[in-house]
Amino acid sequence: MKKALTWLLAFVMVLAVTGCSSPAATAPTAEAPAAEAPTAEAPPADAPASAAPAAEAPAADTKDYSNMKVVALLSGVITDNGWNQICYESVKNLEDKYGVPCEYIESIAVSDMAEYLRAYGEDGYDMVIVHGSQFEAAVAEVADSYPNTHFCLSYGFRVNAGSDVNLVEKPNLAYVGPVNMGVVIGSIMGVLTDTNKVVFLGGQDIPAITDIVSGIEEGVRLTNKEAEVVTDYLGTLTDADKAKEVALTYINAGFDVISASANSAQLGCLYAAEEKGVYALGFNGDQYGIAPEAVVLSVMRNYPAIYEDVFLALAEGNWQSGMIVYDLSQNGTLVSDWHGWDTKLPAEKVQRINDTLQKLFAGELGDY
Repeated sequence: MKKALTWLLAFVMVLAVTGCSSPAATAPTAEAPAAEAPTAEAPPADAPASAAPAAEAPAADTKDYSNMKVVALLSGVITDNGWNQICYESVKNLEDKYGVPCEYIESIAVSDMAEYLRAYGEDGYDMVIVHGSQFEAAVAEVADSYPNTHFCLSYGFRVNAGSDVNLVEKPNLAYVGPVNMGVVIGSIMGVLTDTNKVVFLGGQDIPAITDIVSGIEEGVRLTNKEAEVVTDYLGTLTDADKAKEVALTYINAGFDVISASANSAQLGCLYAAEEKGVYALGFNGDQYGIAPEAVVLSVMRNYPAIYEDVFLALAEGNWQSGMIVYDLSQNGTLVSDWHGWDTKLPAEKVQRINDTLQKLFAGELGDY
């Protein structure tokens, strides 16, 4: 069985090296997402005053990076408008800026990840992005066998003193991601709500999601001391119908602001919000287009800029292993523009959200 899988992986990898214009065999036939990686352009005119600026464009770089090999290994599809798409945009950004072939594999099961990691390790890849904390055990199992391959586990949580989280310490493994996004989401929720009832739904109880969940109430309390704050888990990252059903239960109970971190399942929460006429916040990517009558703003992991930073450090011989977190002030998190919602909401709500976000990203409300 392993031999057969190894041959299959070899075939998939041959297909993958053709780049993002012709993805691996598991990729959908739909065209690649139109969304581009962050650039150095200023935010749109209707952007929240506090939205973190996109990464500054690096100085003209004449180095040839085209011989470096980078691949993103994903748990879902690149058209999920969220978690997996933003990683696709990360490798596409490296291709566009540095000529690194854009490679990715979609919809990898946890049970299969170790075999993919071995295949790319055997092929001498420089950087393997493993997009999801659910794959940590697989990376820990394989990393020692390929010391010249650098594994980046998309994680996004901060380990505090006394934490019971045991990180795997390996010189070629980095845990990479933004932190304190839950605080940003909660602070917006606290202003938006009219009923003083807000809910955030995580897909599964895994570190990259529980870190978001843990910051929601703290964020709400920055702007609203009285609101009822509920966080819950859906038990799925892919079942949008189940997510919609759960979201509707909360909405019918009077919760008028909803957001979620659950890969493609979270889309069901946005559909529920639009159907019932309540507010929603997008997450990971700009999800306004999914439910424009509900999604007021989106809070986004800026993985394109983050993985550009990690890639350049590796290319320049400055690789760092261990926990690599990006605070709000370090461009790890972005907030979308208003998409016209700033003209539909009461002016005082818009002003409070803009002011709060500006202070959050400037560090005036705490060390986030």
